[in-house]
Amino acid sequence: MKRRITLRSMVGAIVVGSVGLAGVLTWQAFIPPSKVNPPLAKVDAAADLKLDRVHYTETREGIKEWEMEATSAVYRKEGDTVMLEKIRATFYGKNQERYHLTGEKGRFNTQTKVIEVYDGVKLESSSGYHMRTQSLTYQADGKELHTPDRVELEGPSIRVEGVGMIVELNRERVKILQGVSTTLSSLDWTRSARSPR
Repeated sequence: MKRRITLRSMVGAIVVGSVGLAGVLTWQAFIPPSKVNPPLAKVDAAADLKLDRVHYTETREGIKEWEMEATSAVYRKEGDTVMLEKIRATFYGKNQERYHLTGEKGRFNTQTKVIEVYDGVKLESSSGYHMRTQSLTYQADGKELHTPDRVELEGPSIRVEGVGMIVELNRERVKILQGVSTTLSSLDWTRSARSPR
């Protein structure tokens, strides 16, 4: 026995189907979206706080010891560590000698005040010396900058290369630890080496 499909039943089926589809679409619109960008969620899962354009200043007895800024910072409460990007820092030594430090990435411990900077590290002093290396660490308790990596140091009429370096900010003294090679670009012979008669 064949069933006849009337125009009325066909229109009714279309109406019922349209209402059902609209209900499903409306229901899906109110469902919270599934996880978006899961790689970002994994990367930032350990972060307790994320900031853009941060600036730190450290003073002791009213005297500024250093200041630092970065384009972004991720703070992790565990370990009291701030991970930094695109760092610029200035350290103040004796007689207001300034050392300007730049690097791509870094880490700052908010308790010990130790600053570690790495990747494309450059250090420039206000007296005209420029240094390049792979990493550099600031030790707050001794007011020292140091690295175990290879360094290239250039200043007025001198170039020094070696491995490992310590910059003593309060003494305005730089030590290259090993494998030292020195090149003098010019010598000042204006003073006579002869002793007076």
